Amino acid sequence: MNKCKIVIFSDLHYRDEKPLYKTRKLTEYSIPLLDKLAYKINNEIKPDLCINLGDLIEDTANHEKDIINLKFIWEKLKIIKVPFYSLAGNHDLRMMQSRKEVEDIMGYEHSTFSFNLNGYHFILLGNDVVEDISRERGGLFRTQYISSEDLKWLEKDLANNDLPTLIFTHFGVAEDDLKENWWFHDDFECGLLKNRKQLKEIIEKYKNILGFFSGHQHWTKKIIENNITYYILGSLTENINNDNIPDGVYFVVNLEDDKMEVIENHLNL
Repeated sequence: MNKCKIVIFSDLHYRDEKPLYKTRKLTEYSIPLLDKLAYKINNEIKPDLCINLGDLIEDTANHEKDIINLKFIWEKLKIIKVPFYSLAGNHDLRMMQSRKEVEDIMGYEHSTFSFNLNGYHFILLGNDVVEDISRERGGLFRTQYISSEDLKWLEKDLANNDLPTLIFTHFGVAEDDLKENWWFHDDFECGLLKNRKQLKEIIEKYKNILGFFSGHQHWTKKIIENNITYYILGSLTENINNDNIPDGVYFVVNLEDDKMEVIENHLNL
């Protein structure tokens, strides 16, 4: 019998300065939330693996400052004492000249990669940085793609693997109705991966994908589309109810053979 327990969180949005105005991103709670989550991971949940779905920082529109903040939070994440992996989100990548700057901080040769653990296959799909696209609007448009090279790699990786598989990326991939979403209600495409159609043409060929996880949209929901189950995870620091209380949402995923249980949890500070 194969078993694996995973903790997944997303959209921490750390920055070293508290905003001067009321915001939906309660960035001042990013460190207390991370401290509490790390304590639960290390002492209570004790998973085999922890994964972040991106946006470790809230960008400052300043390249040097974003580098400092990303280095700080990456060092801070070492308080998690189980194997830990992270994607880079649009805010992590927005001011970067290329994704290699973030990969170097995280110590990854490439931000798209896969690994096996406890009889399961895990795929992290990193976003590309399209250097000739503007940094406006949170860097969405310059970071909203998975490169064609990475899509070719994905098809090869899936073809060579028969283990139960979980896939992780930052932007939404399921065709989500975002009309009630605080961030993307007026432009659904900003909440979704631009070349998701090409991605889905690949993954829908395979029957061993247990689930596909993404962040970015700052709400939590489940969508089943063409026999793929998509789990969208909200932000730890989102002011989800406009009450100045961070959502603190994270998943605990229990795997047993080809079965998967996804449990939504919320931290209270």
